[in-house]
Amino acid sequence: MTNDVPNKGLEWTNLILGATLACAAFMFPGLPAAAWNAGIVGVLIVTWSAVALYRYATWTEWSNLTLGCWALVAPFLLGFGSAPTPMWTHVLIGASVATIAAIQLMASRKAPAPSSSS
Repeated sequence: MTNDVPNKGLEWTNLILGATLACAAFMFPGLPAAAWNAGIVGVLIVTWSAVALYRYATWTEWSNLTLGCWALVAPFLLGFGSAPTPMWTHVLIGASVATIAAIQLMASRKAPAPSSSS
């Protein structure tokens, strides 16, 4: 584990995307599944991004990768995929969060040590 965030700008972006998703929950009052999902997933993304900014660990990125993937498929699994605004909000933010988390995970991997055997 290292304390250095591979890219703080990307981590801040994920934090802002999570806050946007959490705030979007108020836009979906007629769709409780969409509202609850947006609120809970958004707050969790904000939380894990803040933790990563405070003390970086790969588990925070794995958490955001999982949450991003969940947000991406949630409209179809929770039954609000036919409502365009909440569906596209979840899909776009989920794909963005998952992509940023994957980039952060790849950047945090250290290059393999050269083999000492010939």
